[in-house]
Amino acid sequence: MQIMHRVYRNADVIDITGQFNFGTRKEFTAAMEKVKQSGGAHVILNFKQVTFVDSAAIGLLALASQQFKSTNRKLSLVGVQGTVKQVLNLAHIEQMISTFASEDLAIGAKAA
Repeated sequence: MQIMHRVYRNADVIDITGQFNFGTRKEFTAAMEKVKQSGGAHVILNFKQVTFVDSAAIGLLALASQQFKSTNRKLSLVGVQGTVKQVLNLAHIEQMISTFASEDLAIGAKAA
């Protein structure tokens, strides 16, 4: 898994590439901790290039959702597709984290 951080229209975007699983949990946790310390109001997880998720990844997403809600910050998912989308739908992640087709839609929803 590769993780890149960038800023897009006042939102912190975390681009994730490859498999997001138990073996990559430390990379994800470190990236999220860095973003939390930055204090941005909106973090977008870009899943366009994520090819696989497991139960550990789902647990980390749920934990991140709780942590962001407790500090009145917004966490969004974008670009979820294919098998990854099916797995996240089965886990009802969309009930915890708002999911959008694009970064622009996620940012637009922030203003709404």
